[in-house]
Amino acid sequence: VFIISSGRSGTTLMRSMLVAGGQVAIPAETQMIHILPIKFLAYRGLSWEDMSRLMIAEFESNANFPLWETNMAPAYQKILNLPVEQRSLAKLIDEVYLTYAAQKVPNAKIWGDQSPIHTFFLPYILKVFPRGKFMHLLRDGRDVISSMVERHGGDYIHEAVYRWKTSIQRTNEIRKRLPRDQYLEVRYERLVTDSETTLKEICVFLDIDYMTAMLDYWKLPSTIEHKFKSFHKNLEKPVFSTSIGKWRERLNPAQQEYVLSQISGELRELEYLS
Repeated sequence: VFIISSGRSGTTLMRSMLVAGGQVAIPAETQMIHILPIKFLAYRGLSWEDMSRLMIAEFESNANFPLWETNMAPAYQKILNLPVEQRSLAKLIDEVYLTYAAQKVPNAKIWGDQSPIHTFFLPYILKVFPRGKFMHLLRDGRDVISSMVERHGGDYIHEAVYRWKTSIQRTNEIRKRLPRDQYLEVRYERLVTDSETTLKEICVFLDIDYMTAMLDYWKLPSTIEHKFKSFHKNLEKPVFSTSIGKWRERLNPAQQEYVLSQISGELRELEYLS
């Protein structure tokens, strides 16, 4: 399963909730999978042994890989010894994530990946994993943009608008291509105001059992991002809804006017604006 969204839409919260149930293995965000098809093509002239070593190294050299706390040696050995007919990028990635799952979430029924940046490269991912499930976490663009501005500064507002608008466009495109059992849209606002019901619906989509531990994510060692990144500090708290509508405080009147001039059409279509 791939959790996709515009940045600052709650994907890390979603990851924390799902992994707390012990049936889904989703490691800390690395922003890797969308670039691996390009790397795989670039390495295609190499032997399978060299390609396997380089692809494993792509993961191990990622800045966030230490948060996985995973020894990739077993993955390398499995990949290296794959029968010729099974040697593919999908199988290579699968073995990497299965190795993570075996070491960190041994009862997992499904592995996943979470990164907003994947939203801009969905056709690449879908080509590698045509039966993958995609879960889009949708959030009011005004709150998304204001959160990005708070993190990156006022000059980032134009980039923030572009990212949110583009994420809506890309997810709409992929939604039209996929059957209902492969695509689910989850509203951030509903996730934080009616968490149990929303999580139960997500569990049906993923074919896993709902666990009350999912709401206790903030107490569990599987939630780790807040220990390393200050902008994930809210993960140390129980789920709350006070971030809804925070754009009114975060954006000054001129910024609010600009944002509305750029995204009011999308907000109306998504029923965030009447």
